[in-house]
Amino acid sequence: MMHQLCGVVFVSALLWGCTDDSAPTTNTKPAVSVTTTKAKLGDFPVKRTYPAIASSVWQVQIIARVEGWLEERPTPQGSLVEAGDLLFVIQQEPYEASLLAAQADLAEAEAQAMLAQIIVDRNAPLVKTGAISAEEFDQYEANNAIAKAAVLAAEAQIVLAELNLSYTEIRAPIAGRVGATSIDPGTYVIPGTDAAMLCTLVTANPIRINFAPSANEFPEFLKNWTADRPLQADVEIPRQSSWKRTGEITFVDNSANPNTSLIRMWADVDNTGFSLLPGQYCQATVTMSILKDAITIPSEALVQQASDQYVWLVGSDDTVTETKVEVALSQDGTAVLKSGLKAGDRIVTAGFVRIRNNGTKIKEAPPAAPPGTPPPSPSSASSKKKID
Repeated sequence: MMHQLCGVVFVSALLWGCTDDSAPTTNTKPAVSVTTTKAKLGDFPVKRTYPAIASSVWQVQIIARVEGWLEERPTPQGSLVEAGDLLFVIQQEPYEASLLAAQADLAEAEAQAMLAQIIVDRNAPLVKTGAISAEEFDQYEANNAIAKAAVLAAEAQIVLAELNLSYTEIRAPIAGRVGATSIDPGTYVIPGTDAAMLCTLVTANPIRINFAPSANEFPEFLKNWTADRPLQADVEIPRQSSWKRTGEITFVDNSANPNTSLIRMWADVDNTGFSLLPGQYCQATVTMSILKDAITIPSEALVQQASDQYVWLVGSDDTVTETKVEVALSQDGTAVLKSGLKAGDRIVTAGFVRIRNNGTKIKEAPPAAPPGTPPPSPSSASSKKKID
Protein backbone atom coordinates (compact mmCIF):
# COMPACT_ATOMS: atom_id res chain seq x y z
CA MET A 1 0.00 0.00 0.00
CA MET A 2 2.84 2.32 0.85
CA HIS A 3 4.49 1.62 -2.49
CA GLN A 4 1.29 2.57 -4.36
CA LEU A 5 0.98 5.89 -2.51
CA CYS A 6 4.55 6.79 -3.26
CA GLY A 7 3.96 6.04 -6.91
CA VAL A 8 1.01 8.43 -7.05
CA VAL A 9 3.00 11.18 -5.34
CA PHE A 10 5.82 10.62 -7.74
CA VAL A 11 3.65 10.84 -10.84
CA SER A 12 1.90 14.02 -9.54
CA ALA A 13 5.21 15.61 -8.80
CA LEU A 14 6.46 14.66 -12.23
CA LEU A 15 3.46 16.19 -13.95
CA TRP A 16 3.74 19.37 -11.86
CA GLY A 17 7.35 19.61 -12.71
CA CYS A 18 6.58 19.37 -16.42
CA THR A 19 4.12 22.24 -16.33
CA ASP A 20 5.28 25.36 -18.28
CA ASP A 21 4.88 28.36 -15.97
CA SER A 22 5.52 30.74 -18.89
CA ALA A 23 2.28 29.79 -20.80
CA PRO A 24 -0.36 32.55 -20.40
CA THR A 25 -3.80 31.67 -19.03
CA THR A 26 -6.85 33.82 -20.03
CA ASN A 27 -10.51 33.73 -19.15
CA THR A 28 -11.41 36.67 -21.49
CA LYS A 29 -14.72 36.11 -23.31
CA PRO A 30 -14.88 36.95 -27.03
CA ALA A 31 -16.50 40.25 -28.00
CA VAL A 32 -20.19 40.01 -28.94
CA SER A 33 -21.51 41.51 -32.17
CA VAL A 34 -23.95 44.41 -31.77
CA THR A 35 -25.09 47.43 -33.73
CA THR A 36 -24.27 50.86 -32.36
CA THR A 37 -24.92 54.50 -33.10
CA LYS A 38 -24.14 57.87 -31.54
CA ALA A 39 -26.40 60.32 -29.72
CA LYS A 40 -27.05 63.39 -31.85
CA LEU A 41 -27.40 67.07 -31.02
CA GLY A 42 -29.69 69.26 -33.12
CA ASP A 43 -33.06 70.92 -33.58
CA PHE A 44 -35.99 68.52 -33.35
CA PRO A 45 -39.47 69.27 -34.77
CA VAL A 46 -42.33 68.25 -32.48
CA LYS A 47 -45.13 66.90 -34.68
CA ARG A 48 -48.68 65.63 -34.38
CA THR A 49 -50.12 63.31 -37.02
CA TYR A 50 -53.86 62.91 -37.59
CA PRO A 51 -56.06 60.88 -39.93
CA ALA A 52 -57.62 63.20 -42.49
CA ILE A 53 -60.12 63.19 -45.32
CA ALA A 54 -60.04 65.30 -48.46
CA SER A 55 -62.96 67.37 -49.66
CA SER A 56 -63.54 69.91 -52.39
CA VAL A 57 -63.06 73.56 -51.52
CA TRP A 58 -66.13 74.43 -53.57
CA GLN A 59 -69.03 72.16 -54.48
CA VAL A 60 -71.87 73.30 -56.73
CA GLN A 61 -75.16 71.58 -57.50
CA ILE A 62 -76.10 72.13 -61.13
CA ILE A 63 -79.90 72.65 -61.19
CA ALA A 64 -82.12 73.47 -64.15
CA ARG A 65 -83.73 76.92 -63.80
CA VAL A 66 -86.21 76.57 -66.66
CA GLU A 67 -88.36 73.65 -67.71
CA GLY A 68 -88.16 71.86 -71.01
CA TRP A 69 -86.73 68.87 -72.82
CA LEU A 70 -83.05 68.19 -72.13
CA GLU A 71 -81.51 68.10 -75.60
CA GLU A 72 -77.74 67.89 -75.13
CA ARG A 73 -75.10 66.87 -72.59
CA PRO A 74 -71.89 67.79 -74.42
CA THR A 75 -69.58 67.31 -71.42
CA PRO A 76 -68.90 63.68 -70.44
CA GLN A 77 -69.58 62.69 -66.85
CA GLY A 78 -66.48 62.70 -64.66
CA SER A 79 -64.51 65.03 -66.91
CA LEU A 80 -62.62 68.14 -65.88
CA VAL A 81 -64.08 71.44 -67.06
CA GLU A 82 -63.17 75.09 -66.95
CA ALA A 83 -65.47 77.86 -65.81
CA GLY A 84 -67.88 78.68 -68.65
CA ASP A 85 -67.77 75.27 -70.36
CA LEU A 86 -71.15 74.09 -71.68
CA LEU A 87 -72.62 71.25 -69.59
CA PHE A 88 -76.29 70.89 -70.69
CA VAL A 89 -78.67 72.35 -73.27
CA ILE A 90 -82.45 72.55 -72.73
CA GLN A 91 -84.79 73.00 -75.70
CA GLN A 92 -84.41 76.63 -76.75
CA GLU A 93 -87.17 77.23 -79.35
CA PRO A 94 -89.96 78.09 -76.87
CA TYR A 95 -87.76 80.64 -75.14
CA GLU A 96 -86.57 82.12 -78.42
CA ALA A 97 -90.25 82.59 -79.35
CA SER A 98 -90.94 84.22 -75.97
CA LEU A 99 -88.08 86.64 -76.59
CA LEU A 100 -89.47 87.55 -80.02
CA ALA A 101 -92.92 88.14 -78.49
CA ALA A 102 -91.42 90.37 -75.81
CA GLN A 103 -89.55 92.36 -78.43
CA ALA A 104 -92.81 92.84 -80.37
CA ASP A 105 -94.58 94.00 -77.21
CA LEU A 106 -91.82 96.52 -76.66
CA ALA A 107 -92.15 97.87 -80.17
CA GLU A 108 -95.92 98.28 -79.70
CA ALA A 109 -95.42 99.99 -76.34
CA GLU A 110 -92.88 102.36 -77.80
CA ALA A 111 -95.33 103.27 -80.61
CA GLN A 112 -98.11 103.92 -78.11
CA ALA A 113 -95.76 106.06 -76.05
CA MET A 114 -94.74 108.04 -79.09
CA LEU A 115 -98.39 108.67 -79.98
CA ALA A 116 -99.20 109.75 -76.45
CA GLN A 117 -96.30 112.18 -76.49
CA ILE A 118 -97.51 113.65 -79.81
CA ILE A 119 -101.00 114.20 -78.41
CA VAL A 120 -99.60 116.00 -75.38
CA ASP A 121 -97.34 118.19 -77.48
CA ARG A 122 -100.19 119.03 -79.87
CA ASN A 123 -102.68 119.99 -77.15
CA ALA A 124 -100.36 121.89 -74.85
CA PRO A 125 -100.93 125.26 -76.68
CA LEU A 126 -104.69 124.67 -76.87
CA VAL A 127 -105.18 124.41 -73.14
CA LYS A 128 -103.67 127.88 -72.75
CA THR A 129 -106.21 129.38 -75.18
CA GLY A 130 -109.09 127.52 -73.62
CA ALA A 131 -109.77 125.43 -76.74
CA ILE A 132 -109.68 122.35 -74.55
CA SER A 133 -110.30 122.02 -70.88
CA ALA A 134 -107.58 121.48 -68.33
CA GLU A 135 -109.19 118.21 -67.27
CA GLU A 136 -108.98 116.86 -70.84
CA PHE A 137 -105.32 117.85 -71.11
CA ASP A 138 -104.59 116.14 -67.78
CA GLN A 139 -105.97 112.95 -69.28
CA TYR A 140 -103.61 113.28 -72.24
CA GLU A 141 -100.63 113.64 -69.90
CA ALA A 142 -101.76 110.63 -67.86
CA ASN A 143 -102.07 108.56 -71.02
CA ASN A 144 -98.53 109.63 -71.94
CA ALA A 145 -97.20 108.51 -68.54
CA ILE A 146 -99.04 105.19 -68.82
CA ALA A 147 -97.55 104.62 -72.26
CA LYS A 148 -94.04 105.28 -70.97
CA ALA A 149 -94.59 102.84 -68.10
CA ALA A 150 -95.76 100.25 -70.61
CA VAL A 151 -92.44 100.68 -72.42
CA LEU A 152 -90.55 99.97 -69.20
CA ALA A 153 -92.68 96.88 -68.56
CA ALA A 154 -92.05 95.64 -72.10
CA GLU A 155 -88.30 96.15 -71.62
CA ALA A 156 -88.45 94.14 -68.39
CA GLN A 157 -90.19 91.31 -70.24
CA ILE A 158 -87.36 91.28 -72.75
CA VAL A 159 -84.80 91.02 -69.94
CA LEU A 160 -86.78 88.14 -68.42
CA ALA A 161 -87.10 86.40 -71.81
CA GLU A 162 -83.36 86.77 -72.43
CA LEU A 163 -82.63 85.35 -68.98
CA ASN A 164 -84.86 82.35 -69.56
CA LEU A 165 -83.24 81.77 -72.94
CA SER A 166 -79.77 81.98 -71.36
CA TYR A 167 -80.82 79.41 -68.73
CA THR A 168 -81.33 76.85 -71.50
CA GLU A 169 -77.53 76.71 -71.83
CA ILE A 170 -76.17 75.48 -68.49
CA ARG A 171 -72.48 76.31 -68.13
CA ALA A 172 -69.93 75.47 -65.46
CA PRO A 173 -69.80 78.28 -62.87
CA ILE A 174 -66.39 77.10 -61.65
CA ALA A 175 -63.50 74.97 -62.84
CA GLY A 176 -63.70 71.43 -61.51
CA ARG A 177 -64.78 67.87 -62.12
CA VAL A 178 -68.30 66.92 -63.27
CA GLY A 179 -70.04 64.27 -61.19
CA ALA A 180 -72.37 61.50 -62.30
CA THR A 181 -75.92 62.28 -63.37
CA SER A 182 -79.07 60.22 -63.86
CA ILE A 183 -80.69 62.84 -66.13
CA ASP A 184 -80.12 61.90 -69.74
CA PRO A 185 -81.00 63.80 -72.93
CA GLY A 186 -84.66 63.37 -73.74
CA THR A 187 -85.78 63.90 -70.12
CA TYR A 188 -88.25 66.67 -69.38
CA VAL A 189 -86.77 68.76 -66.59
CA ILE A 190 -88.90 70.86 -64.25
CA PRO A 191 -87.47 73.29 -61.68
CA GLY A 192 -88.30 72.34 -58.12
CA THR A 193 -88.39 68.59 -58.80
CA ASP A 194 -85.81 65.81 -58.67
CA ALA A 195 -85.56 66.01 -62.44
CA ALA A 196 -84.08 69.50 -62.10
CA MET A 197 -80.96 68.21 -60.29
CA LEU A 198 -78.64 67.60 -63.22
CA CYS A 199 -75.23 66.91 -61.56
CA THR A 200 -72.70 68.20 -59.07
CA LEU A 201 -69.50 70.04 -59.88
CA VAL A 202 -66.59 70.05 -57.42
CA THR A 203 -63.31 71.88 -57.47
CA ALA A 204 -60.27 69.62 -57.79
CA ASN A 205 -57.39 72.04 -57.25
CA PRO A 206 -56.76 73.19 -54.57
CA ILE A 207 -58.22 70.52 -52.32
CA ARG A 208 -59.28 70.78 -48.68
CA ILE A 209 -57.79 68.52 -45.98
CA ASN A 210 -60.07 68.00 -42.97
CA PHE A 211 -58.72 66.62 -39.70
CA ALA A 212 -59.75 66.79 -36.04
CA PRO A 213 -57.30 67.02 -33.12
CA SER A 214 -58.46 66.32 -29.60
CA ALA A 215 -59.82 69.25 -27.62
CA ASN A 216 -57.13 68.47 -25.02
CA GLU A 217 -54.50 69.48 -27.58
CA PHE A 218 -56.14 72.80 -28.37
CA PRO A 219 -54.15 74.79 -25.76
CA GLU A 220 -50.95 73.59 -27.45
CA PHE A 221 -52.28 74.78 -30.79
CA LEU A 222 -53.09 78.20 -29.32
CA LYS A 223 -49.65 78.42 -27.72
CA ASN A 224 -47.78 77.74 -30.95
CA TRP A 225 -50.11 79.46 -33.42
CA THR A 226 -49.18 83.11 -33.94
CA ALA A 227 -49.90 85.69 -36.62
CA ASP A 228 -46.24 85.66 -37.62
CA ARG A 229 -46.03 81.87 -37.74
CA PRO A 230 -49.34 80.21 -38.57
CA LEU A 231 -49.37 76.46 -38.18
CA GLN A 232 -49.07 74.37 -41.30
CA ALA A 233 -50.06 70.83 -42.15
CA ASP A 234 -47.95 68.40 -44.17
CA VAL A 235 -50.30 66.13 -46.09
CA GLU A 236 -49.42 62.65 -47.35
CA ILE A 237 -51.32 59.85 -49.05
CA PRO A 238 -50.71 56.46 -47.41
CA ARG A 239 -48.55 54.15 -49.51
CA GLN A 240 -47.68 57.00 -51.89
CA SER A 241 -44.41 58.32 -50.50
CA SER A 242 -43.77 60.51 -53.54
CA TRP A 243 -46.90 62.66 -52.94
CA LYS A 244 -46.58 65.31 -50.26
CA ARG A 245 -48.14 68.76 -49.96
CA THR A 246 -48.02 71.53 -47.37
CA GLY A 247 -50.78 74.00 -46.60
CA GLU A 248 -51.57 76.59 -43.98
CA ILE A 249 -54.33 75.78 -41.51
CA THR A 250 -57.05 78.29 -42.40
CA PHE A 251 -59.99 77.09 -40.33
CA VAL A 252 -60.53 76.02 -36.72
CA ASP A 253 -64.09 75.31 -35.62
CA ASN A 254 -65.53 77.40 -32.80
CA SER A 255 -66.59 74.40 -30.70
CA ALA A 256 -65.64 70.78 -30.10
CA ASN A 257 -67.82 67.87 -31.13
CA PRO A 258 -69.65 66.89 -27.91
CA ASN A 259 -69.71 63.22 -28.93
CA THR A 260 -66.01 62.85 -29.74
CA SER A 261 -64.36 65.88 -28.05
CA LEU A 262 -62.59 66.62 -31.34
CA ILE A 263 -62.11 70.02 -32.98
CA ARG A 264 -62.49 70.24 -36.74
CA MET A 265 -59.70 71.98 -38.67
CA TRP A 266 -58.72 72.18 -42.31
CA ALA A 267 -55.95 73.26 -44.64
CA ASP A 268 -56.14 73.84 -48.40
CA VAL A 269 -53.26 72.33 -50.41
CA ASP A 270 -52.21 72.25 -54.03
CA ASN A 271 -53.55 69.26 -55.95
CA THR A 272 -51.88 69.66 -59.32
CA GLY A 273 -52.24 66.38 -61.16
CA PHE A 274 -55.45 65.60 -59.22
CA SER A 275 -53.83 62.73 -57.30
CA LEU A 276 -56.09 63.32 -54.31
CA LEU A 277 -59.86 63.00 -54.73
CA PRO A 278 -62.62 64.42 -52.53
CA GLY A 279 -63.59 61.77 -50.00
CA GLN A 280 -60.17 60.10 -50.10
CA TYR A 281 -58.38 59.33 -46.83
CA CYS A 282 -54.94 60.79 -46.13
CA GLN A 283 -52.95 61.99 -43.12
CA ALA A 284 -52.04 65.45 -41.89
CA THR A 285 -48.94 66.18 -39.82
CA VAL A 286 -48.72 69.48 -37.93
CA THR A 287 -45.34 70.77 -36.71
CA MET A 288 -46.18 72.24 -33.31
CA SER A 289 -42.75 73.54 -32.26
CA ILE A 290 -38.99 73.12 -32.70
CA LEU A 291 -36.86 71.89 -29.79
CA LYS A 292 -33.47 73.60 -29.96
CA ASP A 293 -30.23 71.68 -29.28
CA ALA A 294 -32.01 68.45 -28.40
CA ILE A 295 -30.17 65.17 -27.68
CA THR A 296 -31.79 62.40 -29.72
CA ILE A 297 -31.28 58.66 -30.04
CA PRO A 298 -33.18 55.90 -31.86
CA SER A 299 -36.09 54.64 -29.74
CA GLU A 300 -34.92 51.08 -30.38
CA ALA A 301 -31.86 51.77 -28.19
CA LEU A 302 -34.03 52.10 -25.07
CA VAL A 303 -34.27 49.21 -22.61
CA GLN A 304 -37.26 49.25 -20.27
CA GLN A 305 -36.78 48.08 -16.71
CA ALA A 306 -39.82 48.58 -14.47
CA SER A 307 -40.57 52.32 -14.65
CA ASP A 308 -37.06 53.31 -15.73
CA GLN A 309 -35.37 53.34 -19.12
CA TYR A 310 -31.74 52.52 -19.83
CA VAL A 311 -29.29 52.31 -22.69
CA TRP A 312 -26.09 50.34 -23.09
CA LEU A 313 -23.36 52.98 -23.25
CA VAL A 314 -20.19 51.91 -25.06
CA GLY A 315 -16.92 53.05 -23.53
CA SER A 316 -13.64 53.84 -25.25
CA ASP A 317 -12.48 50.27 -24.54
CA ASP A 318 -15.55 48.81 -26.35
CA THR A 319 -17.14 47.61 -23.12
CA VAL A 320 -20.72 48.48 -22.25
CA THR A 321 -22.26 50.06 -19.18
CA GLU A 322 -25.97 50.14 -18.35
CA THR A 323 -26.88 53.85 -18.19
CA LYS A 324 -30.18 55.33 -17.03
CA VAL A 325 -31.73 58.00 -19.26
CA GLU A 326 -34.77 60.26 -18.98
CA VAL A 327 -36.92 60.55 -22.11
CA ALA A 328 -38.76 63.81 -22.83
CA LEU A 329 -40.76 62.45 -25.77
CA SER A 330 -40.71 59.77 -28.45
CA GLN A 331 -41.76 60.42 -32.03
CA ASP A 332 -41.40 58.55 -35.30
CA GLY A 333 -38.79 56.15 -33.94
CA THR A 334 -36.70 58.86 -32.27
CA ALA A 335 -36.42 59.56 -28.54
CA VAL A 336 -35.59 63.04 -27.23
CA LEU A 337 -33.65 62.85 -23.96
CA LYS A 338 -33.84 65.11 -20.93
CA SER A 339 -30.74 63.62 -19.31
CA GLY A 340 -28.39 60.65 -19.27
CA LEU A 341 -26.33 61.14 -22.44
CA LYS A 342 -24.39 63.82 -24.27
CA ALA A 343 -23.87 64.37 -27.97
CA GLY A 344 -21.49 61.82 -29.47
CA ASP A 345 -22.03 59.11 -26.86
CA ARG A 346 -21.98 55.69 -28.48
CA ILE A 347 -24.86 53.36 -27.60
CA VAL A 348 -26.10 49.92 -28.58
CA THR A 349 -29.20 49.79 -30.79
CA ALA A 350 -29.42 46.06 -31.62
CA GLY A 351 -28.03 42.82 -30.22
CA PHE A 352 -29.04 43.37 -26.58
CA VAL A 353 -29.61 39.64 -25.99
CA ARG A 354 -25.90 38.99 -26.42
CA ILE A 355 -24.97 41.42 -23.62
CA ARG A 356 -24.91 39.64 -20.24
CA ASN A 357 -23.75 42.36 -17.85
CA ASN A 358 -21.73 45.54 -17.43
CA GLY A 359 -18.26 45.26 -18.86
CA THR A 360 -19.25 42.99 -21.74
CA LYS A 361 -16.89 43.46 -24.65
CA ILE A 362 -18.62 44.32 -27.93
CA LYS A 363 -17.74 44.69 -31.57
CA GLU A 364 -19.64 46.29 -34.41
CA ALA A 365 -21.74 43.80 -36.36
CA PRO A 366 -21.37 43.84 -40.14
CA PRO A 367 -24.06 45.89 -41.89
CA ALA A 368 -27.15 44.00 -42.95
CA ALA A 369 -27.44 43.09 -46.60
CA PRO A 370 -29.77 45.37 -48.59
CA PRO A 371 -33.30 44.00 -49.13
CA GLY A 372 -33.43 41.61 -52.06
CA THR A 373 -29.80 40.51 -51.77
CA PRO A 374 -29.63 36.72 -52.37
CA PRO A 375 -27.98 34.66 -49.61
CA PRO A 376 -24.44 33.40 -50.29
CA SER A 377 -24.25 30.01 -51.96
CA PRO A 378 -22.83 27.08 -49.97
CA SER A 379 -19.90 26.78 -52.37
CA SER A 380 -18.84 30.40 -51.90
CA ALA A 381 -19.20 30.08 -48.11
CA SER A 382 -17.01 26.98 -48.03
CA SER A 383 -14.42 28.61 -50.29
CA LYS A 384 -14.27 31.60 -47.98
CA LYS A 385 -13.78 29.26 -44.99
CA LYS A 386 -10.89 27.56 -46.70
CA ILE A 387 -9.25 30.87 -47.51
CA ASP A 388 -9.63 31.99 -43.89
